[in-house]
Amino acid sequence: MSARKDYSHLFGSSVAVLLLAVLATPVSSERLGIKCGDNGAFYCHDTDPGSFTRCIGHELYLFACPEGLHFNTLSQTCDWPESADCGSHGAKGKNLKVNQIMHDAGKEEKDGASASASFGHSGGAHTPASATVSGGDNPWWRPDDVDPKSWEDVNQLEEIPFDGSSVSVSASVSGKKKAGGSGNSWKDISSAAEGAKSVKGHGHSHSIAISDTAEKRPDLENVQWHEGPCSPSECKPPNCRCPGTDIPGGLSPKSTPQMVMLTFDDEVSAAYYGYFQRLFRPGRYNANGCPVRGCLFVSGSGTDYDLVYPMYAMGMEIASHTLSHKFPHTWWATASYQEYVDEVEGMRKKLVSEASIPYEAIKGFRVPFLQVGGDNMYKALYDNKFTYDTSMFTGSVWEGSDPIWPFTLDYTVPEQFCQHKPCPVKQYPGLWEIPVQRWYGVDGISCAMPDGCTASGDAEEDLEFLRSNFKRYYESNRAPLGIFVHARWFHSEHHLDALDRFIDELMSLEDVYIVTPIQVIEWMKNPTPVEEVKSFKPWSCEGSVSRR
Repeated sequence: MSARKDYSHLFGSSVAVLLLAVLATPVSSERLGIKCGDNGAFYCHDTDPGSFTRCIGHELYLFACPEGLHFNTLSQTCDWPESADCGSHGAKGKNLKVNQIMHDAGKEEKDGASASASFGHSGGAHTPASATVSGGDNPWWRPDDVDPKSWEDVNQLEEIPFDGSSVSVSASVSGKKKAGGSGNSWKDISSAAEGAKSVKGHGHSHSIAISDTAEKRPDLENVQWHEGPCSPSECKPPNCRCPGTDIPGGLSPKSTPQMVMLTFDDEVSAAYYGYFQRLFRPGRYNANGCPVRGCLFVSGSGTDYDLVYPMYAMGMEIASHTLSHKFPHTWWATASYQEYVDEVEGMRKKLVSEASIPYEAIKGFRVPFLQVGGDNMYKALYDNKFTYDTSMFTGSVWEGSDPIWPFTLDYTVPEQFCQHKPCPVKQYPGLWEIPVQRWYGVDGISCAMPDGCTASGDAEEDLEFLRSNFKRYYESNRAPLGIFVHARWFHSEHHLDALDRFIDELMSLEDVYIVTPIQVIEWMKNPTPVEEVKSFKPWSCEGSVSRR
């Protein structure tokens, strides 16, 4: 067997040489008509949208995406065909450089197709019906063995019992529980939620302790404009934080709890409900004795609202992901202020009216496709007193730099922290941003969300993928790690198996806490050393099933 050439310099020393030797092949730049005078240039392959080339050291290399994926020159990732600009769905992608990540998503490409910028968001359940697998009735993203006809039958879901003594619903709802059962089950809570819809202001004992600073937010017309870059001497907690990699409160990495956020975008339906049951099943606790918690960014399209309240009752945070999840993604770049209010606030009100989620508990937002909408979007969030957004895409294209901590929008955000335009140019005091930071796949290529990275073949590779990205945070400045995915990622069972095992590994670490985005914000307002965080009230067990 001939010796393989070392291509590790293409993606960093941490990437397996053997894998990259398979993926990267030197090719003739003259034959393809590409001049390699510009290091870092990405090019779509002329005939194969699943292949792409890159100039490294004035030499051209050919790479191949996993089967079924196309290359996206804007995010430099292999993505779903609908979301990629290589191929028939988008532009040819010629001469797009690394520094063009700041591409304006509203700009039309020369061939008339709008540039994609989903950054790892597959179209999922919102994919147009025309995007189907050739010769079949299933959308391209749905595995053949998934029957959508079974999605509506909630009674077919596997039941996972738990000791629900700490979960409280109003007396008006309690009559909905199964007769003859002393303990609660997931189905009991689902039934309780149905009854709760008719009860206005029914009580909940499981809300997270949250500060009320957002309610005191001044009108933008009365906000004093800050000139120049954010100044740490002027911008101080609890309500202001400059973008950066420094640990809040001057803590050392060893004294900083490693926060991990598990969030899921799009609809809540019977197709995905079992995944949430498995990942957040009873018996999973942080070091403080309280259950691990996640967050659902819920969109109205396809959501079964009867399934939302049971997740909230178990301590999950519920956030807005817009009412319609409109296509195309570029709509969100140009939507008006009122359209954003209708989508963002409309979804919050829908969750209140249809799922009985308390209005004041819905504090977060993520825009579809991570396509931020500039000041129209952020003004809508500010005016409607949302506590945080988590849509800004940032991070180094290649591994190496420390992760970014959450920050506020008291100052105009530098471009390096908002790499997908249109970004806001105005200032929104006290509005927090939890940045969406690049992940790095098994091939070293970056993506915004784990389900947007190059697919791995089995649970072991997936587990190593999760571990390597976790270590980048845990062994540096311990900024909060966001595992932001779509539940449809778990249709490939090895993804679910890997994340399930990874959660077990995280729970074995005394300084790691799986918390919600709003709990991260509460810690940012009051940085607490890991030695004292067990008594940190916003991370307490209020209303959850505690092991104490």
